[in-house]
Amino acid sequence: MRQVAQGQRPRNMRALIYDGALRLGMLPRGQPQDGDALIRIRACAISRPDLDIVRGVRLPEVRPTVLGHQFVGEVTEVAPPAPERWVGRRVIAQSHRGCGRCGACRTRHPGLCESELPRPIGTGSLDGAFAEWIALPERCLVDVPPTVDDDEAVFAHPLSAALAAVAWIDGIPPQRVLVVGDGNLGLLVTLVLHAEGHTVSVLGRHPSRRDLLWRNGISFTGVHEDAALGRNMTDGPFAPESYGTVFECSGRPSGFELAATALRPRGRLVVLSRYGPQDGFDLRLLVDREIEVIGVSGGSLEGGLDYLARKRIDILPLVHATLPLQEGVAAFEKAGQRGALKVILRSDAGNTARLGK
Repeated sequence: MRQVAQGQRPRNMRALIYDGALRLGMLPRGQPQDGDALIRIRACAISRPDLDIVRGVRLPEVRPTVLGHQFVGEVTEVAPPAPERWVGRRVIAQSHRGCGRCGACRTRHPGLCESELPRPIGTGSLDGAFAEWIALPERCLVDVPPTVDDDEAVFAHPLSAALAAVAWIDGIPPQRVLVVGDGNLGLLVTLVLHAEGHTVSVLGRHPSRRDLLWRNGISFTGVHEDAALGRNMTDGPFAPESYGTVFECSGRPSGFELAATALRPRGRLVVLSRYGPQDGFDLRLLVDREIEVIGVSGGSLEGGLDYLARKRIDILPLVHATLPLQEGVAAFEKAGQRGALKVILRSDAGNTARLGK
């Protein structure tokens, strides 16, 4: 075993544990196995899947479990054959371990692993990063550029999905497009579309987003709670069959229906929301109007970090609050409030300064 900080290897660590309820507790600190890296967590953001599990909308695979995958940390140890060059580096990680051998894993898409069922970090099968430490295979690690702050780096996962979604637009900018949903992911997609030169409009449920978007020259239209009823859906003009490409980020069946309604025949619907069997859709509209549906679950973390390093968008206005790990339960309550943006938990084990390589 290669390591730094000799003699500073606590047996236990603090972690935010979910076992039907969320609580702060102590767990044995994981030990890196062959090819693993031990990472001291600096910051981890609360994501929509984390909230869905705590709300009971989505069941974890195993309980108790530690949630969280949108993290940034510092490698403190590696186990051979992982190369020693990782020690001391600031990293994020792929959200799935994958097998490391199939075509999807070799091209850095372990979430699409062909050899085993997906094993996402922080959903029960593998403990996540709302803790002081995590051990992960070295193949999952991605270097964080020194010009990307911790609070920026935790956005790499959703930003990579936003970039992958925007890549589905046909034609050079400016294309006229619509984003349905104004949560964290919808706003990221919107900001990327705008940065790439497209003419983007947003349908959302949070009037507080209006000023943020209008300052960037982006059109925002409010959607009423009874939007699914198909009458008086919005606060402004909304013309069905207006767009060739629509991005669905609302996470609501009514948002999916709005997005499909906004498309021209043979338009393209890019879906980033995750729906379950309980959501149920009437898909006749998609068939009758020959709408193409593209699902996007993620993208290149390296591409997301590069986008952040080049300051293509200003990500920090999307940070709603930053709290220490010991206030994790309160942080989840804050993140679950209507209109909340990204809430970040910091581990006392890490510091907040930029860390170069």
